Amino acid sequence: MKKYIQLALFTSALFMGGAQAGNPSRSGGAGGTQMLLNPFGRSAGMMGANTASLRGVESMHFNVGGLAYVESTELMLNRVVYLQGTDVFMNNLSFAQNLGSGNVIGISFTNMQLGDILIRTESQPDGNLGTFTPQILNIGFAYAKQFSNSITAGAVVRLVSEGIAVVSTTGVGFDFGVQYQTALNSKNKIKKEDFRFGIGVRNIGPDMNYAGSGLSFRAINPQTSADRRAYLGAEKFNLPALVHIGVGYDIRLDKNPDTYFHRLTPSGNFNYNAFSANMISVGGEYAFKETFMIRGGYGYQEDIVNDNFRTMYYGYSGGLSVNLPVSDNGTKLGIDYSYAPTRVFNGVHNISLRLTLGSKKS
Repeated sequence: MKKYIQLALFTSALFMGGAQAGNPSRSGGAGGTQMLLNPFGRSAGMMGANTASLRGVESMHFNVGGLAYVESTELMLNRVVYLQGTDVFMNNLSFAQNLGSGNVIGISFTNMQLGDILIRTESQPDGNLGTFTPQILNIGFAYAKQFSNSITAGAVVRLVSEGIAVVSTTGVGFDFGVQYQTALNSKNKIKKEDFRFGIGVRNIGPDMNYAGSGLSFRAINPQTSADRRAYLGAEKFNLPALVHIGVGYDIRLDKNPDTYFHRLTPSGNFNYNAFSANMISVGGEYAFKETFMIRGGYGYQEDIVNDNFRTMYYGYSGGLSVNLPVSDNGTKLGIDYSYAPTRVFNGVHNISLRLTLGSKKS
């Protein structure tokens, strides 16, 4: 009982104490904001509330400490229809490999597919000069280690690249994550490590700035008529740094004392955002035999329910997953889907395909 009381007090203080903090006055002050977009279906379906319970390659986005739970090899393909109707898509390929002795490495490729945009100039504003395609890419290299049955930690080095043919920028950011799990009821021999706590720090790194010939212009000296090429200096910008603090608890719903087929996991996460208002996310996931899962979440920011508040999300999302065994050695194929409605266009759809090799756990 003492553990439950401590958990309740800790969780209440965590979320209530930070609800009004953050830096909304700095909104728009960071660049590289595509690093905040989530390509993974499971966590997107809970509005990121499950940062403490994430496992496998998907944890490289919110809390890399969960990467340490990869038992063999895991591969994921992710496709995001971003603001359906805009023809903007996000693609992700992620891979993780267990090296033994609790060591796991991972790599994640993410790019934005923005389509073709008309080239316009001051002299030809109608755009009869062809098209260009912006390039937005980030690549993460991750390492995680399981120090004990309770504690895991990891880090990600993320390379960021944005630009068009004549203007571009390249930078690097660092993510760090720690997860802790324990059993609140040590007498329950079926449901083990049911309480989870995690902290993730993301997008820490040096400032970036744009450069290239696109920032130059022709300048003629009115006194000497000298014709020169002048360059405009681009202001540096910060990466969109933030901190996740999350908790989760597995509730066993089985009436039969010898089975554990039905699981319900409520989760909560607090985001401290360096360049926007903070967010509190709550969500839940129901799982049947870890084969079929359904989930939902809600993320609250100050004034998010106000239609005049300039955020595209209403705050809630939902999703489901199916994990199918494909061999006797524990290899599984998983499909995740999530949807989040938006104030403009037709929402955000996440679709993930996951292959887990040689693992007896989902």
